[in-house]
Amino acid sequence: MILVRDVFQAKYGKGGELVELFKEAREHWPAGYAFRILTDISGPFFTVVSETEVEDMAAWEQRNAEVFAMPDFGQWFARMEPLVRSGQREFFNIEG
Repeated sequence: MILVRDVFQAKYGKGGELVELFKEAREHWPAGYAFRILTDISGPFFTVVSETEVEDMAAWEQRNAEVFAMPDFGQWFARMEPLVRSGQREFFNIEG
């Protein structure tokens, strides 16, 4: 299993809006696209993380392609862009 973490630095004061946008996505995307949403307690302000688990990299690539192909993804992403200053993706093997 692989843990995929998308770590976003929201623009100042926009962390809550980004969280709400991710909650909306979680409700509307098909089952199997469940993910956790985490926010900072320490470290850089307005950090928002979406975290999910996949079987392997091929499963992540397939899931990513399916999400990007969804008709309303572009509109959702356009609403996310003005909220985010930067981001990164991290992959971890789950060892136990």
